[in-house]
Amino acid sequence: MKHGGDYARRLKQLFNRLVRKFGKPTIPEPSDPLEQLLVAILGANTSHHKAITVFRRLREQMVDLNELRVTPVSELARLIGPLIPQADLKAERIVDVLNDIRRRHDTLDLSFLKQRGRREAREYLESLEGVDRCAAASVTLFSLGGHAIPVDDLTLQVLRKDEVVDPVADLPEVQSFLEHHVSASDAAAWTLLLDRYVASRGLRLPEAAIAGPADLPASELGPGASPPAPEEPSRGRDPQPAGGKRIAGSASGRGEGSPKRAKPPRSSPSAGRRVKSSARRPVKTVKRK
Repeated sequence: MKHGGDYARRLKQLFNRLVRKFGKPTIPEPSDPLEQLLVAILGANTSHHKAITVFRRLREQMVDLNELRVTPVSELARLIGPLIPQADLKAERIVDVLNDIRRRHDTLDLSFLKQRGRREAREYLESLEGVDRCAAASVTLFSLGGHAIPVDDLTLQVLRKDEVVDPVADLPEVQSFLEHHVSASDAAAWTLLLDRYVASRGLRLPEAAIAGPADLPASELGPGASPPAPEEPSRGRDPQPAGGKRIAGSASGRGEGSPKRAKPPRSSPSAGRRVKSSARRPVKTVKRK
């Protein structure tokens, strides 16, 4: 990252300011890796508190994680509800990752990652279908005790806007920069403080943002080559439901009742000129002799 020394100083200043404002957070006990992974997927571009609340509600409504795995995506999105942005996408990612784990190990359990090296475990997590760098980093940090800093799209936007990082740096670059300049002993505290800081800023992702994490392959964003634009997620603000499940809006701003009129192709004989209707041609009358 260009001017890395300058941004490193700003990063340290932000950390000290957050400690003075919010206090040093209490680090939670290591969580179950699979449950932490699902919470991380739910928590993308929203607060950790909301993700925990929704995950606990899902567990209360499900017999076990296998029932969660076989729940239809549309039904799971409805259960996730309007509190979590991008519910449809996140429901699909949850079902995908649970199915992938079941296919690989014939069970829904990631506790074996505790016996692996931190780098190997993180690479395994990133190889799972529907898991991005942010979710893998969250499990590495809070379940495996590794050195990682989760960064989602909204966190990236806030850090750019507040000039804490290079405004042209992408998500993987910013995540690597934070992990390089935040010590392993401060990683968990920094992540919890950063979550509260982003929530307090109350910013939203732009409408043109991709319907999913920036580093997730397009093939994993769902069926179709062109995924719909997501609803604007926000931290610190509860989305306003409109008659139940919210529908992601179009980035073009056009209403449903005003589709764009298609132009005729250039190869068409009607392209570039108007064709007169035969019904408008004058009819000649013939007089009988």
